[in-house]
Amino acid sequence: MKVKFISYGHKFYEAEGIAPPSHDFLFNLRDLKNPYWIPELKPHHGLEAPIQEFFGSDPNIQDRLKQITEIALKFINDFVENQSRSQEDNLVFAFKCTGGKHRSPYFAEQSYLKIQELLSKNPQLNSKVILEVEHIDLHKYLSSST
Repeated sequence: MKVKFISYGHKFYEAEGIAPPSHDFLFNLRDLKNPYWIPELKPHHGLEAPIQEFFGSDPNIQDRLKQITEIALKFINDFVENQSRSQEDNLVFAFKCTGGKHRSPYFAEQSYLKIQELLSKNPQLNSKVILEVEHIDLHKYLSSST
């Protein structure tokens, strides 16, 4: 079974009247502090140290991340144990923020890493799950300074 964590930017999909990337669960992160509005953080993205440190030091962000990870793990367990599911079935957790640059990549990546760590401690469950992470809109920022 494949479990995928994706990040994307709301402004490229729903705000334009376009369907967002396909997903089973959606975590909207637009209510969280946005590094876009902090000049020294704006040029960085959610996989870079300055953003990881910014979010990593915020107890509210870490609490949200913990809640999301717990929810995801419960659904992964349920999904694997559900006899009506096949090994070919996929489960997709989507994370969206305004532009897909700071918050959603951070949360998708951190959720992926935390679930990976938890699964490594459970060999039986780990053997049934393939984890992936994809940052759908992040490439749009890698060649520009915004």
